[in-house]
Amino acid sequence: MPALRQAKHNELARVIYITKLAYKIPYKADTLITRPHEPEDIVDQFKRKGFFIIVVSYHNKIVGAVRYKFDKKGCLCFYKLAVLKTYRNLGIATSLIGELEKIAVKQGCAKILLYCVQEKKLDDFYKKFGFQIDKIKPHLDHHNVYMSKKIKIKNFQNLNNYAMKV
Repeated sequence: MPALRQAKHNELARVIYITKLAYKIPYKADTLITRPHEPEDIVDQFKRKGFFIIVVSYHNKIVGAVRYKFDKKGCLCFYKLAVLKTYRNLGIATSLIGELEKIAVKQGCAKILLYCVQEKKLDDFYKKFGFQIDKIKPHLDHHNVYMSKKIKIKNFQNLNNYAMKV
């Protein structure tokens, strides 16, 4: 059973490694290879309030991660969901999305937002979790799909409390 938790500072190198591998290899045949766009300042981002990473351990090894933050409109925005290829189809991405939804509900978020690359057909994956396409934006070699899922609002004030605790 995968174990989910907030990442620790000393695990950032592993998160970067997993993300680079996951975004290097096309998820589906005949799709483009997504560049990981790793920021040089991930350590600085990690130290800032409002930037979080969830990691998944499977047999005591970190095999997946997702990054998220809260925007000023009361939304949880996630990106860079990555699972090592040998650990896919084990429910790890599903567990990460489920954890993000729990956090969004707990913090009173109005929506969960994400974007993915249309050519990788990941929008079909996210639709299984109730995400809907809001917009498709063309680029030179790909199209970004912006998606959202509405969440029942409990308490918007919780966002500030959460950011201070983590």
